[in-house]
This record gives sequence, structure tokens and C-alpha cells, in this order.
Amino acid sequence: MKNPNVALIAACLLLPATVMADAPPMVPAAHETCADIKWNPVFLTRYPKAPAACRSVETQDGVKYAKFMGKVAKVGPTFVEVAVSDVADYPISTIAFEIGVGGRITVNDKVEKVSELKMDDRLTFWVREGEFGISPTIADKPMRIVKPEAMPSN
Repeated sequence: MKNPNVALIAACLLLPATVMADAPPMVPAAHETCADIKWNPVFLTRYPKAPAACRSVETQDGVKYAKFMGKVAKVGPTFVEVAVSDVADYPISTIAFEIGVGGRITVNDKVEKVSELKMDDRLTFWVREGEFGISPTIADKPMRIVKPEAMPSN
């Protein structure tokens, strides 16, 4: 007569192999998040809501960039004023930055000439980790941020 314990032992030995076969695949580590950004202290003092407006973090050449979005609120000859939105697309702050003649900016997810900007265009821009400036495309150098109240009126 066969020993019932042998069958029980064999079943117990095969159980871990069955469980391992059904295990979910390995998931890569999470990407950098806005909480991982080391903000420039002056930038954060001036724009304390920036972390709430940060959409994501992208890395290029080992440098982290916080991604922001907003709508053009005003266009001047040397500046653009943008209503910056939080992640729910609610405007939480206004920021203005200098623009150069012939410069580029990301409008509606496409890189366009600054001269083509118009009211309500949706802009995407980046803040390089640790810096106080806005980069209109992830590859461009930061532009100087200006105070809205110091801008010339149109």
C-alpha cells in the first residue's frame, strides 16, 4: 500500500513552484517625482505654490527638470505672462518671463516661435532643478523671470 504521507509531502513541495509561476512580473522603480526636486530657495520663496503646479519631472543629461503648464495671459514685446495651473488645471499663480526675439517656446505640446504666441495658448515650460529661471523647451537655457508689476503695460 502506498504511503499517503508521500503524496502530501510531494504536494507541499510543488506548491511553492505553482505560487512562483503566478507571481506578478517585476515592475521598474518609480520615476522621479516633483517631491524629488530640490527647488531653488529664492524660487520657492517667491513661488511657494510651485510644487503644487509641478506636473512631472523629466531628466535630460542627468539634470532634473520640473514640468509646468499654463495659459498665456498677456504678451508684451519683451515678456510673456502666464497663468500657471496646478495639476487639476486650476490657475494658482501668474508668472512672467523675458522672451528673446526669434525665441522658441512649447505651445500646445509643439515647439513654436515666440512671435506666434497669442492669448490662451497652453504653454509647457520647465524649471531646472536648483535654478531660478524658466526654460521654454527642455533643451533651452533658462530665461529670466520678471515681476508682473514691473512689466510695461500695453
